[in-house]
Parts: sequence; structure tokens; C-alpha cells
Amino acid sequence: MWDQTLSHRAYSWLGLGDRAAAGRTLLAGAPAGALLGTAAALAVPGGPPFSYAFAAGQALYVGAATVLLVLGRERVLLAALVPMAAGAVLALFVDLPVRVRVTLLAVSLLAACLLAVRELPLAEGAAAALRRVRERTRGRPGGGPVRWRMLRGTEEEYAPRGPRLADSVPYGVFGLGTGLLVLYAALGEVLAGGPAEAVAAPSAVALTLSMGPAEWLLYRFRSGSLAGLRAARSPRAFRRRMLATLAGCLARYLAVLLALGVSGTLLWPGAPSLTGARAAALLLLGAVMWSGLLLQSFGAVRAAAVVCASAAFVQSLAVLTGFGQPRLVQLAVAGTAAAALATLVCLLLGRATAHR
Repeated sequence: MWDQTLSHRAYSWLGLGDRAAAGRTLLAGAPAGALLGTAAALAVPGGPPFSYAFAAGQALYVGAATVLLVLGRERVLLAALVPMAAGAVLALFVDLPVRVRVTLLAVSLLAACLLAVRELPLAEGAAAALRRVRERTRGRPGGGPVRWRMLRGTEEEYAPRGPRLADSVPYGVFGLGTGLLVLYAALGEVLAGGPAEAVAAPSAVALTLSMGPAEWLLYRFRSGSLAGLRAARSPRAFRRRMLATLAGCLARYLAVLLALGVSGTLLWPGAPSLTGARAAALLLLGAVMWSGLLLQSFGAVRAAAVVCASAAFVQSLAVLTGFGQPRLVQLAVAGTAAAALATLVCLLLGRATAHR
């Protein structure tokens, strides 16, 4: 949630052409997000020490990755992940010692953090913080009509500038909602009192890995819809072309997601089998996430955030109260959310003006 809000705010500054402000935003927000993530992990009692260390490392990595991705350093981040990725591939064929696995994770984490720090404006951020402290210590210039006329330019410096923080909050709410839905996809049955063997970790991994193809298919949908807009002779013809493009992109995404889910289940030691109910829940959740990202890419993030956050709230309430069978609850919640988002997509994106 935090990093999605932070990313949108930094991207907003970049869109205004103020890269320095984007850097200062990341400099203040990324460490704060890492601290909040670590504190949230430490607040959960009863876990083994390694789980807390892993959660803290994950929080640091997410903050570093946010900085590098926002500032356009995707290849640098990819280079930092090479040791971990190489170890993951090697672990499929060789039983690596625990020390080697931890070392590879630590090397990738350290590389990502150092590369992110290199991109941040540390000196400018420290100078800006010191300047703000001095300004608050001195206080704002006095009032009065004569003083206002004389110091109008100085007063205008205190007026709010740049993107509004409220515009970034829906992105964080959308991230929180989808994150909880993915969590329940992996741990829903365990959280409801089921056996530990019911952890469906491959489903969460498949959803995470599918975000790359999802972004590419979002681009393909936008390209296809623009081509349909140029070729269509009437609003109805455009709507048909748009729906055909939408169905094709969504079907390809779900096919990739299903392939990742099946592969992960086969490769993950001790993973529960991908039954029909599990596969249906995975695909419905994938449809929710891709449709939400599609609405978000067209500026309708508030609608997507409301649907995803509501679905996460309902599923959380079901887990806390023990209502229903976890897998059936997940199917009902994900199916309802997918239907709601599909309706919103057809209503909002079926108009030609939404694609200009």
C-alpha cells in the first residue's frame, strides 16, 4: 500500500518535470515504508527469528525497488537480482546449503539498496530538510493588508504546489486490497484453521510473476483499442472491437497465469494440488487484478480501489468470523469482484472518448 502511494506521488512529480522533487519524495518515503513494513512484521508474535529477518529484508527490497523503478533504472534492478535468480534456478537441480541461499539473498538485497541510495539526492534532501526546519523555526511572515501587498511573492511560496496527496491514496488502497486478496489465496485455508499443508504458495507466486505479462497485455490492449478507434465507423463498431480486444488480452493473461500456477505447483515441494476449485479461484483473482490494473491505467483507479478493498474487507471478515468454507468464500468474493470490475470496464472503456 505504502509503496504504491509513494510511486504514484513520485511519478506525478516526474510528470510535472520536477525530477528533484520526485527524488526528495522517494528519499523521504522509501525508508519510511521500509520501517513501517519491518514494524508490521515484528508486531506479529510467535514467528521464528529468520521470518522476521526475511520480512525486514523484503521491506528494504520493496523500498529500493520502488526507487529504481520510478527513476527508470529497471536494468540496474535486474542486475541486482541476478545472484538471487541464479540461486533460485540452481536450487531446482542442486540442494544448496542454507548459508549459500541466505548469502545470495543478502547479496541481491544489498546490491539493490546500494544502487537505490546512489540514485537518491541525499545532499539535496538533507539541505531541504534543514531549510524547512529553519523556516518553521522562524515562522511565516506576518499578516495585514499592507504586509500582504508588500510580501505577496513571499507568501505565495507557502501555497501548496505540486500533486495532491489525496490523488495518490487510491493507488495505495488498490494495492492494499489486491495484496490482501493474494494473501488469502495463499493462506486463506490456514488462517481459517486448516492444516499447514493447505498453504497454496504457488498461487501467490504465480500471481506475482504474472504481473510482467499483465503489464505487456495492458499495453497491447491500449494499442488494439486505438487501432479499433481509427478503423471503426460507428460507436457500436468501436465497442465491438474494444470488447474483442479486451477478451483476447484477458484470455491470454489468464492462460499465462494458469501455466504459471501449474508449473509452480509441480515444482514446489509439498504444494497442494491445483484442484478445479483452486484453479478457478486463481483465475478469478487474476481477472480481478488485471481488470483493476486496466481501470487504473485509464485513470479510474478510485473505482478499482473501492471494488478490491471491499472484496478484501469481506474476505477478511469471513476469516475472522469463521463464516463459510474458505475456498467457497474466496470463489464467491473473487467472482463478485471480477463481475463488478468487468461491468465497470465495459461501461467506462466502451466509450471512444476514454481512449483519446
